[in-house]
Amino acid sequence: MSDIFNYEHPFVCTDAVVFTMNTEMSDSYRKLPEVQLKILLYKREAEPFINKWCLPGGFLNIDEMPEDNIRRKLLEKSNVEKCFLEQLCTFSDIKRDPRARVISLSYIGLMNEAESMKFDSSAKWFVVQQKNGQISLRSDDVAISESDLGFDHFTIIKVALERLKSKIQYSDIIFNLLPQEFTLTELQNVFEVIQDKKESVANFRRKTMRMVSETENYSGEKGHRPAKLFIRRETL
Repeated sequence: MSDIFNYEHPFVCTDAVVFTMNTEMSDSYRKLPEVQLKILLYKREAEPFINKWCLPGGFLNIDEMPEDNIRRKLLEKSNVEKCFLEQLCTFSDIKRDPRARVISLSYIGLMNEAESMKFDSSAKWFVVQQKNGQISLRSDDVAISESDLGFDHFTIIKVALERLKSKIQYSDIIFNLLPQEFTLTELQNVFEVIQDKKESVANFRRKTMRMVSETENYSGEKGHRPAKLFIRRETL
């Protein structure tokens, strides 16, 4: 039997693309609010890629499961305590890290708006802007492109966004971005922002009504007729 220690071993790390929604209220109460998709990034303080924006994550300990690792790293680097997580895929390009051969186990993270506003961190939420198949990111005081990100994290973000677009078509993953009670308009707004395209109300509701249950409650939006509130249906 050959000795396993005679072979070189790659390092293993985790990375998380954490999405949330942000609602920008209009100056006019008669206008509908603008809904934005955001992701969480932090600025590296060490080489390689010092001062570049990166996804939260880090190296896997020998006695640690990957999901435990990414939850620990999200807390350490972004102060995120509560987040839905689902494994995305493995990124294994030989030169993705200039220090050594490093394989990344990546995750999609989803937080609703209320949860994303609770945490206090040096990490930043960046608005995801989509145009003609291209992606750019911006916050209140900085706009960044692929060259502003470290490692292959821009590629991971693109893959995560495409996976999210796909999964909201056939699963109930989208509800992790919504409050417990929501209007059908809020649900459609989140769907359209992720897909970057409009849907007719009738068509959207045909697709989604099997996924929601009606409550007895109504929204209290100023300037608009109160709308019925719904919750996620637990069994589809």
